[in-house]
Amino acid sequence: MTYKRLLFSLLLVLSITMTACSSKDSIVENPEFAQEQTDFINELDVENIYASLKKLTKEPRVAGTDSELQAAAFLTAQLKMTGYKVDVQPFDFERYVMPDSHSLVVEGFDSPLSPAPFQYSVAGNATGELVDAGHGLKADYKKLDVKDKVALVAVADTPFYELVLSASDAGAKAILLYFPDESEIDKWSLGRERYEEFIPALALTYEEGRKLLDFVKSVKSANAAVSIEGARIEKATSQNLIATKQSSTESNDDIILIGAHYDSVDEAPGASDNASGTAVVLELARIFKVVPTNKEIRFLFFGAEEEGLYGSEKYVSALTKKEIKQSIAMFNLDMVGSADAGELSIQTIDGADNTVTKAASRANKVLNGKSIETDFGDRSDHTPFHNAGIDAALFIYDPVEEWYHTPEDTIEKISKERLLNVAEIVGTSVFKLTSPSINNE
Repeated sequence: MTYKRLLFSLLLVLSITMTACSSKDSIVENPEFAQEQTDFINELDVENIYASLKKLTKEPRVAGTDSELQAAAFLTAQLKMTGYKVDVQPFDFERYVMPDSHSLVVEGFDSPLSPAPFQYSVAGNATGELVDAGHGLKADYKKLDVKDKVALVAVADTPFYELVLSASDAGAKAILLYFPDESEIDKWSLGRERYEEFIPALALTYEEGRKLLDFVKSVKSANAAVSIEGARIEKATSQNLIATKQSSTESNDDIILIGAHYDSVDEAPGASDNASGTAVVLELARIFKVVPTNKEIRFLFFGAEEEGLYGSEKYVSALTKKEIKQSIAMFNLDMVGSADAGELSIQTIDGADNTVTKAASRANKVLNGKSIETDFGDRSDHTPFHNAGIDAALFIYDPVEEWYHTPEDTIEKISKERLLNVAEIVGTSVFKLTSPSINNE
């Protein structure tokens, strides 16, 4: 037994002794239950988790592609080997395809340029006079004529999509955005909500933007040619996977949900985002398979999260009203292994505590000696569950690593200790919520 797990056992027995006769909301426990829970936690195998991570990160798992389908096949095979029947829930969605090529040529400008397209940059070819448009605010365009021209904009605090729309409303044919000094430009998105209204948009580094700005000021006029080829929205198919652990009793029809998305972004192996969460859920499914529980547990693997939470939205939309009422807690694991991210954060849509956060905070206090405060966060698969009225929370190490959504998201940057930490916290939480040995009311 490792030192951490020995300490866990001692702390658990101590916490039970101190809280056995506490308030109405406390969970009444006993030494026998403490031993059951210790045995359960000791069954978690971080090498299993890491092995699944290694298998999943051989290539990017972009939603709607063969690689995502192969990842689904691997997960299905692992779940079936554990003894689960796997329900496949296919769904159609629309995904954005990054450009096949892009370029920028500025008449008379000799310095090298390395423009990058945004996610949801639209395809198009535009040539026009390059104009300094300041910070790209609507007030800036009141002083400028950018009709049929190319706007050069210094990014400040305004969302990217607003800068593109403002330039478009002012009549610009394309826009170049240069970023604050030392900002990364390879992982930004314009968002899809206003896609049809966008004009071609490319990103430049701070140094490139400043040099272009100085050039524009030094000449009377210079034309810029912007080209983005192959960017498009296309229909695709993905799938959710559902493995169900039936309740060991007939007296309780509550449902606990544990989920993670298994797709990744283009060109990223997606070790942190989100092979980490996927592999942990897979391991939790393995050890819960033989554990008596007084509630049903559903292990959910979502497709197409990176394209807009399509998988989780599909799953929730297919639930009956009865199932929604029965679903008392949803644990969402997304980016739970990065060695370079911040501390573990538990996030809800409204920043308020619920069944999930309370259980996880109690578990962390026993495991790691402290509770966890609930944070606000709405950018993952717990969102549709919350919107349906189900208590849900996201588990994530936050702030995220600097190589988030890049080809650098590889297995070498994953911490086994962090993977195991989340597996123990979520496993302990669900074990308490579903154990026939204790009163969870």
